[in-house]
Amino acid sequence: MNRDKISAFTLKIASSNGLGLISILYDIYEEYECDAMGSFEAGQVDEAIAALKKCSEVVSHLQKDLNFNYKVSENLYALYDYVQRNVSKSIYKANSEGLIEAKRVMDELGEAFEQIAKEDDSAPIMQNTQAVVAGMTYGKGTLNESILGNGSSRGFFA
Repeated sequence: MNRDKISAFTLKIASSNGLGLISILYDIYEEYECDAMGSFEAGQVDEAIAALKKCSEVVSHLQKDLNFNYKVSENLYALYDYVQRNVSKSIYKANSEGLIEAKRVMDELGEAFEQIAKEDDSAPIMQNTQAVVAGMTYGKGTLNESILGNGSSRGFFA
Protein backbone atom coordinates (compact mmCIF):
# COMPACT_ATOMS: atom_id res chain seq x y z
CA MET A 1 0.00 0.00 0.00
CA ASN A 2 1.46 3.35 -0.97
CA ARG A 3 1.59 6.57 1.08
CA ASP A 4 -1.36 8.18 -0.70
CA LYS A 5 -3.67 5.30 0.17
CA ILE A 6 -2.44 5.29 3.76
CA SER A 7 -3.17 9.04 3.99
CA ALA A 8 -6.64 8.51 2.53
CA PHE A 9 -7.40 5.79 5.08
CA THR A 10 -6.09 8.01 7.87
CA LEU A 11 -8.47 10.80 6.86
CA LYS A 12 -11.40 8.37 6.71
CA ILE A 13 -10.56 6.96 10.14
CA ALA A 14 -10.35 10.43 11.70
CA SER A 15 -13.91 11.26 10.66
CA SER A 16 -15.71 7.93 11.05
CA ASN A 17 -17.89 6.41 13.73
CA GLY A 18 -17.62 2.89 15.18
CA LEU A 19 -19.27 0.97 12.36
CA GLY A 20 -17.54 3.14 9.78
CA LEU A 21 -14.23 2.13 11.33
CA ILE A 22 -15.05 -1.57 10.89
CA SER A 23 -15.99 -0.88 7.27
CA ILE A 24 -12.65 0.89 6.76
CA LEU A 25 -10.81 -2.13 8.18
CA TYR A 26 -12.47 -4.26 5.53
CA ASP A 27 -11.29 -1.76 2.89
CA ILE A 28 -7.75 -1.94 4.27
CA TYR A 29 -7.89 -5.74 4.17
CA GLU A 30 -9.09 -5.60 0.57
CA GLU A 31 -6.21 -3.28 -0.37
CA TYR A 32 -3.60 -5.65 1.09
CA GLU A 33 -5.40 -8.58 -0.51
CA CYS A 34 -5.14 -6.91 -3.94
CA ASP A 35 -1.45 -6.22 -3.29
CA ALA A 36 -0.89 -9.90 -2.46
CA MET A 37 -2.77 -11.15 -5.53
CA GLY A 38 -0.88 -8.76 -7.80
CA SER A 39 2.43 -9.83 -6.31
CA PHE A 40 1.62 -13.52 -6.78
CA GLU A 41 0.68 -12.86 -10.41
CA ALA A 42 3.95 -10.97 -10.94
CA GLY A 43 5.94 -13.79 -9.34
CA GLN A 44 7.01 -11.63 -6.39
CA VAL A 45 6.43 -14.15 -3.62
CA ASP A 46 8.20 -12.21 -0.85
CA GLU A 47 6.07 -9.11 -1.45
CA ALA A 48 2.94 -11.26 -1.58
CA ILE A 49 3.77 -12.88 1.75
CA ALA A 50 4.40 -9.45 3.31
CA ALA A 51 0.95 -8.30 2.09
CA LEU A 52 -0.62 -11.52 3.39
CA LYS A 53 0.87 -10.87 6.82
CA LYS A 54 -0.78 -7.43 6.77
CA CYS A 55 -4.08 -9.13 5.84
CA SER A 56 -3.64 -11.41 8.82
CA GLU A 57 -3.01 -8.42 11.11
CA VAL A 58 -6.23 -6.75 9.97
CA VAL A 59 -8.28 -9.91 10.55
CA SER A 60 -6.64 -10.34 13.95
CA HIS A 61 -7.63 -6.77 14.82
CA LEU A 62 -11.22 -7.43 13.75
CA GLN A 63 -11.25 -10.58 15.87
CA LYS A 64 -9.89 -8.85 18.98
CA ASP A 65 -12.47 -6.06 18.74
CA LEU A 66 -15.51 -8.33 18.84
CA ASN A 67 -18.00 -7.68 21.64
CA PHE A 68 -19.10 -11.09 22.91
CA ASN A 69 -22.13 -9.62 24.66
CA TYR A 70 -23.80 -10.11 21.27
CA LYS A 71 -24.43 -13.61 19.93
CA VAL A 72 -23.40 -12.66 16.37
CA SER A 73 -19.84 -12.13 17.66
CA GLU A 74 -19.40 -15.89 18.09
CA ASN A 75 -20.30 -16.44 14.43
CA LEU A 76 -18.03 -13.59 13.31
CA TYR A 77 -15.18 -15.01 15.38
CA ALA A 78 -15.55 -18.37 13.64
CA LEU A 79 -15.59 -16.69 10.21
CA TYR A 80 -12.51 -14.59 11.05
CA ASP A 81 -10.76 -17.74 12.27
CA TYR A 82 -11.60 -19.43 8.95
CA VAL A 83 -10.18 -16.44 7.06
CA GLN A 84 -7.04 -16.49 9.21
CA ARG A 85 -6.47 -20.17 8.46
CA ASN A 86 -6.86 -19.56 4.73
CA VAL A 87 -4.51 -16.58 4.75
CA SER A 88 -1.97 -18.66 6.70
CA LYS A 89 -2.41 -21.43 4.14
CA SER A 90 -1.47 -18.98 1.38
CA ILE A 91 1.56 -17.86 3.38
CA TYR A 92 3.02 -21.31 3.99
CA LYS A 93 2.15 -22.66 0.52
CA ALA A 94 3.31 -19.39 -1.10
CA ASN A 95 0.33 -19.28 -3.48
CA SER A 96 -3.04 -17.57 -3.72
CA GLU A 97 -5.16 -20.69 -3.13
CA GLY A 98 -6.20 -19.89 0.45
CA LEU A 99 -6.46 -16.17 -0.26
CA ILE A 100 -9.15 -16.77 -2.89
CA GLU A 101 -11.35 -18.54 -0.32
CA ALA A 102 -10.63 -15.85 2.30
CA LYS A 103 -11.59 -13.19 -0.26
CA ARG A 104 -14.99 -14.77 -0.76
CA VAL A 105 -15.80 -14.58 2.95
CA MET A 106 -14.31 -11.13 3.56
CA ASP A 107 -16.08 -9.62 0.53
CA GLU A 108 -19.48 -10.75 1.82
CA LEU A 109 -18.76 -9.53 5.35
CA GLY A 110 -17.39 -6.24 4.04
CA GLU A 111 -20.53 -5.57 2.01
CA ALA A 112 -22.72 -6.33 5.02
CA PHE A 113 -20.77 -3.99 7.31
CA GLU A 114 -20.76 -1.27 4.66
CA GLN A 115 -24.56 -1.38 4.45
CA ILE A 116 -24.90 -1.33 8.22
CA ALA A 117 -22.43 1.56 8.51
CA LYS A 118 -24.55 3.65 6.13
CA GLU A 119 -27.48 3.38 8.55
CA ASP A 120 -25.39 4.38 11.59
CA ASP A 121 -25.71 8.09 12.28
CA SER A 122 -23.73 8.21 15.51
CA ALA A 123 -21.02 10.82 16.08
CA PRO A 124 -17.44 10.25 14.97
CA ILE A 125 -15.22 8.50 17.49
CA MET A 126 -12.48 11.12 17.25
CA GLN A 127 -13.96 14.39 18.50
CA ASN A 128 -11.13 16.92 18.27
CA THR A 129 -9.92 16.34 14.75
CA GLN A 130 -9.47 19.01 12.16
CA ALA A 131 -11.83 19.09 9.20
CA VAL A 132 -10.10 18.47 5.88
CA VAL A 133 -11.74 19.77 2.74
CA ALA A 134 -10.53 18.59 -0.65
CA GLY A 135 -11.27 20.38 -3.87
CA MET A 136 -11.71 23.91 -2.59
CA THR A 137 -8.64 24.97 -4.55
CA TYR A 138 -6.64 23.17 -7.14
CA GLY A 139 -3.37 23.50 -8.93
CA LYS A 140 -2.16 22.26 -12.25
CA GLY A 141 -2.50 18.48 -12.09
CA THR A 142 -3.04 18.38 -8.31
CA LEU A 143 -5.85 18.53 -5.82
CA ASN A 144 -5.13 20.68 -2.79
CA GLU A 145 -6.49 19.93 0.65
CA SER A 146 -7.21 22.62 3.21
CA ILE A 147 -7.38 22.12 6.95
CA LEU A 148 -10.15 24.12 8.57
CA GLY A 149 -10.03 25.14 12.21
CA ASN A 150 -12.79 24.06 14.53
CA GLY A 151 -12.58 27.00 16.91
CA SER A 152 -9.79 25.52 19.00
CA SER A 153 -6.13 26.24 18.75
CA ARG A 154 -3.35 23.73 18.88
CA GLY A 155 -0.03 24.26 20.58
CA PHE A 156 1.01 26.89 23.10
CA PHE A 157 0.45 30.60 23.27
CA ALA A 158 3.54 32.66 24.04
